[in-house]
Amino acid sequence: MRYILTKILLFQIIFSFAQNEKNYSQLIDSADFYVSTNATKALQFLDSIPTPLKNNIDGKVGEYYLLQGYAYDRINQDAKVYQSYLLSIRNAKEENDFETAGNASLEMFRYTYFVKKDSTAQKYLDDAEKFFLLSNNTLGLIDVKQMPAYMAFTKKEYDKSNKLILQNIDTYKKITDDSYYYLFANFMLASNYIHMGDLPNANKYLNELQSLKLDTTIAPYNYKSFKATLDICMSKLHLDKNQIDSTLYYLSSARKLKEYMPIISQGEYFSFSAEAYNKSGQENLSRTYLDSLKMFQEDILRDNIDASFELNKILMDTETVLQQETDKVTKSKNFNIVLVIIVVGIITLLIVLYRNYKSRSKDYTSQEQDFSQLKSKHKKLTVRTQELENYISEIKYKIKQVSSLKDESSQKNKLRDLYRNINAESSNLRSNEENHIDLLRELNDDFFNKINKAYPMLSDSELIISYYLKLGFKNKDIAFFLDKSIRAVESQRFRISKKMNLENSKLLVEHINKTY
Repeated sequence: MRYILTKILLFQIIFSFAQNEKNYSQLIDSADFYVSTNATKALQFLDSIPTPLKNNIDGKVGEYYLLQGYAYDRINQDAKVYQSYLLSIRNAKEENDFETAGNASLEMFRYTYFVKKDSTAQKYLDDAEKFFLLSNNTLGLIDVKQMPAYMAFTKKEYDKSNKLILQNIDTYKKITDDSYYYLFANFMLASNYIHMGDLPNANKYLNELQSLKLDTTIAPYNYKSFKATLDICMSKLHLDKNQIDSTLYYLSSARKLKEYMPIISQGEYFSFSAEAYNKSGQENLSRTYLDSLKMFQEDILRDNIDASFELNKILMDTETVLQQETDKVTKSKNFNIVLVIIVVGIITLLIVLYRNYKSRSKDYTSQEQDFSQLKSKHKKLTVRTQELENYISEIKYKIKQVSSLKDESSQKNKLRDLYRNINAESSNLRSNEENHIDLLRELNDDFFNKINKAYPMLSDSELIISYYLKLGFKNKDIAFFLDKSIRAVESQRFRISKKMNLENSKLLVEHINKTY
C-alpha cells in the first residue's frame, strides 16, 4: 500500500512539473489520433517536433517513426515507408519499447515480402514474434499467426491460404474488441476465391467484409483499402472474360476509394482502366489512363529519390545528437543535483505534514464517541502513514548516498536503480480493488462522490480507471497500477464510455476533465 501511495504522489509531482516544459510527446498522441483518418495532418504533427528527436521525445523515437511509416503508407510514399519502419525498429529496440518494435517488424515483413519480394522478410516476422512475446502482446501474436496464410496468398497458393484461414476463422470472429483480424481474414478469402474464379464464394466473403464497414473497432482506412483492392481484383476477373460493363462497374467503385488504394493497386487501376476502355473502343480514354500510369510510375521514382536524400539527412541528424549528448555531460551533473534536492525537499515536506498530522491525531482519538467514523479512518491512515514514514526514511537514506557520489555517471545509474527499485517493489504489493478505491477516496473523496452520483452503474474498477484518467495517466500507466494488460484497460475504457453514453472512448478523458 505504501509503495502505491508513493508512486501516485511521484506521478502527480512529475505530471505537474511537466506542464512547465514544452511537451512534444503530445504531438505524438495527436499524430496517433489522426494517422488513420488524415495521414497528411498526422505528418504535420510529427514534423512539428524539432530535431534531434532524441532531445525532445526521448523514449518515443521508435513510436515516432512507426507512426510516420503508417502515414507514408496511407499516402503511398513507398520508399519512405521502408526507411521509417527500419528507423522505428532500431530506435524502439534501444528504448526497450518491444511492442512498437514488434509492430514495426510486422509492417517491415509485410512490406518486404509483398512489395519488395525480399528474401529477408521471414527474419522480420521472426523478430515481430520475439518482440510481441517480450511485451505480452497477445493480439500481436495472432497477427503473426495470420501471416502463413498471407504468404500462401502472395505465392498464389489460394487453396492452402483458404485452409489456413478457415481453420481459425471462428477465433478471428470472436475478437470483437478489434475486428481487424476478422476483416483481414475475409479480405484474403474473397481475394483468393476471385483469383480462383469462384464468384459465389468470392461474393460471400466480399459481403462479409462489407458487413464490417461500420464496425468502430476497425480503422476506416483499413476497410476502404481492402475494399478498393477487392474491387480492382473483381474488375480484372471480368476484364479477362471480356465482360466490359462489369469491369467498368468495379473500376468505378474502386475510383471512389482511390486515395485508400495501396500503391500496387493504383498501378493496376490505371492499367486495367486503359485496357477496358481500349476494348470498349474508347481509345481517347484509354490513352488518358496510359498517360496517368506513366505519370504514376514517374512519381514513384521521384519519391524513391527523395527518400534517399531524407535518409541521409536523418543519419546526419543522428551524428548531431551524439555530439550534443557529449556537450550535455557537464550540464547533466547540475541537473542531477537539482533533481536530488527536489526529491529531498518533497520527502521533507511529507515528513513535516506527517508530524503535523500525527500531533493532531492525538486530539481526535479523545473524541471517539462523537467522531467514531473519523476514528476508523484515522486508524487506517495511521497504519499507512507509518509505512510511508519508514519507506520515506529508506528513500532519504538512498538519496543521500546518491548525492554523495561525485561521479556524474554513477549518480545517473544510481538514480535509475532507485526508480527501478520503487517500480519493482510496488509491483509486488498490489492492493485489491476495495482497498485501492478506499485509498483513492481518501485522496479525492469529492471526485468519487460526484461521479458515483452521476453514474451509479460504474464498478469499483471502472471508478479507479476514471480517476487515473482524470490525473492524466495513460493506458500503460493504469495497467501497471492495476496489474492488468493494456488491452484490458482499453476494454474497460470502452465500457465506461458506453455507460456514460459517449460516442467513443476517445471522448472519455475530455468528458471527465470537463465534468469533474
